Amino acid sequence: MKKTLLMMTMLISVQSMSATTIDLDYTSMAKNIKACRKSLYGCSTEQEIEIAKFNGTILDSYTLENYLSQDKERSTFIPLSLDDSELLTLAVATSLGVVAFSHDQEIMDVVQNHKSRVTAPIASVGNFLGTGVAGLGIAAGSYFVGVYFENNKLKKAGLFMIGASLASSIATVAAKNYFGRSRPIKGEGPYSFFNKNDKSFYSGHTAQAFTIATVISEMYKDDYPVVPYVAYGIAAISAYARVHDQAHWASDVIIGAVAGHLITKLAMSAINGNKENRSGFEIYPGIDPNSGAFMLYFEWKGKEIEAPLRCSKMPEGMAKVDACLAEGFAKAAKK
Repeated sequence: MKKTLLMMTMLISVQSMSATTIDLDYTSMAKNIKACRKSLYGCSTEQEIEIAKFNGTILDSYTLENYLSQDKERSTFIPLSLDDSELLTLAVATSLGVVAFSHDQEIMDVVQNHKSRVTAPIASVGNFLGTGVAGLGIAAGSYFVGVYFENNKLKKAGLFMIGASLASSIATVAAKNYFGRSRPIKGEGPYSFFNKNDKSFYSGHTAQAFTIATVISEMYKDDYPVVPYVAYGIAAISAYARVHDQAHWASDVIIGAVAGHLITKLAMSAINGNKENRSGFEIYPGIDPNSGAFMLYFEWKGKEIEAPLRCSKMPEGMAKVDACLAEGFAKAAKK
């Protein structure tokens, strides 16, 4: 009887130790699986589904669809580098802006002396085209017309306009508030800066007009080469209108035009997944492991340097061609 009791006691002890070991293993596994929630990137779709499985949670179709629809890339890339043609545009515009800045009063006098019944309605149209209402209307119209006619390019153009307009507006407001340039209509001259309530530099209407023109030009210049001339020509009416109505100096509208154009190019690149391989900042959302607070992390990303294909070292011949094709397809598949 004593032997039986002793055996039962030992068996219970062994089972208790096993249960403790299993419980410890389970706890460790749970921590490992859920560690992604405190990581820099957060949990991926697959990890969230794995956590649900581990917890024995049955995902309803709505939650599952939400997980599956999430973008696997948790970071946001903000491109900041310009290509050679854009740098040339910036250099030319800056030079022109400097020249205009030194002759702002003379240019304003010429425009004011040549006002007429013809210029007034042109200026009214130009002023309207540079407003956010017009920009939003064109963007929404492009998108919904694209939806109706199942035209993906038109839909994409509408989305680009909204994103680029937002980026351009942020930069414009920052410049206006910082420089505080006096508007021509106040009569304080072109070189009155850092005034609290003055916001002449640079022209937001012109930047907005060139934002829309840049999106349209970039989307359709290959299909219809005349589009950029028409789009930028119409945007120039907004620039003229701002000088005509003494709302801005000539240098304000020149810088507004180039700012709207270049910021739009960068915004389109960001929305399009940086296919141009630009340098810029990558922003990662994450949780601080110590405080548990939500954080945003910034990291500078340079241009990706394409490594030469390994097949390039092979001797010339069909074997090299086949190897290069296979390596090229493999690289494309990874992207």
